[in-house]
Amino acid sequence: MKNRALFITILMLILSVNAYADRLCSTCDKIFDDNIKYCPEDGTKLIDIAKKDIVRIELKSLPEGANIKVNGEKISKSLLDLRVGRTYKIEITADGYKKSLFVVSPQEFGKIVVEPYLTSLSPEESRNVKINAIADVHYNDMIEIKAGVYSVGSNRGNLDERPVRRYETTGFWMDRTEVTCAQYKKFLDDVEKHGHKWCHPNESKNKDHTPYHTYAWALKYSWVGGQPPYGMDDYPVVLVDWFDAYAYAKWAGKRLPTENEWEIAARGSDAREYPWGNAFSLDRCNVGEGPMAVSSFPKGATPDGIVDLAGNVSEWTATAYDSNPGNAYTFGGKYGLPIVKGGSWDDNAKGCRSSARDSKRTPYHRSTTVGFRCVSDHSPNLLTPGK
Repeated sequence: MKNRALFITILMLILSVNAYADRLCSTCDKIFDDNIKYCPEDGTKLIDIAKKDIVRIELKSLPEGANIKVNGEKISKSLLDLRVGRTYKIEITADGYKKSLFVVSPQEFGKIVVEPYLTSLSPEESRNVKINAIADVHYNDMIEIKAGVYSVGSNRGNLDERPVRRYETTGFWMDRTEVTCAQYKKFLDDVEKHGHKWCHPNESKNKDHTPYHTYAWALKYSWVGGQPPYGMDDYPVVLVDWFDAYAYAKWAGKRLPTENEWEIAARGSDAREYPWGNAFSLDRCNVGEGPMAVSSFPKGATPDGIVDLAGNVSEWTATAYDSNPGNAYTFGGKYGLPIVKGGSWDDNAKGCRSSARDSKRTPYHRSTTVGFRCVSDHSPNLLTPGK
């Protein structure tokens, strides 16, 4: 039998009536061995089911580490006890192979041997699977910042950080990591399919959101053919300007953090100098030769678990610069300069302080030192990218 690229050899063998399970859970409709009296999952008392109403499906010649789902539920073994007259959708996935999906509707008692043929992925397809897996890990990986009153600013830093002031928040969620190239790739794919419906109203028409720069120093990080640089799928996306970051955040169902939100996430209720404490440490942040994969410095996380708020790449915010931080306002994409926070791989201890303010970049600025992360006013479980 051939279903697309899937070849299934089905052999019906009649087994003796004592070969397999004969107790049914009327709640979840699963079959268990006849020595089990109650459903292990929901506690329902099992009922006897006639042997003639049961079919055993054996999946053979599966790749090592293959995952099996029956009607959407993961199964831990390749021997499946199913009921005659029911329809089951069986899905098989394995690293390096295309997903195999087929439907069986056993009509008589016995055994069905199924030997699926799984098609190997091309190198490009394998990479896209990896990119999607990385992206899926990070989309909803957010940390809740509790409502409360926090201290922001510094009386010991630069003049534009003064004075220390109090900021009250009703609470929000912040990405645990900087937005990765894998996540941004899925955003670019959606822009190609659906257009610029997530873009800021003041951005240039039909703007190219591809991370790139024509200068030689940026070639290593520039994207070619809509793909991130090889080996950098889990790196923070760079060479993105403020409009790129804004559009991605809206596509993700999130937004860019304000300067105050970003700072209280980094400093917490004790107004720390750095995300981890008050003393700078080279083993807690990436201050080196270039961006690194997110979470490369777990010791530099905040007590809440947010990583890379110092070093690696600086991050765009939604706030426009004013020399008096108490007068800062929301950046509208037209007048003023958006604030960048956090310091980058190209900064020092002073630039990586959580209260430091980088105000020298236009919203069109693209650099290997600047990326971003997002925040949300809602639980990440309620968010769906592209909606």
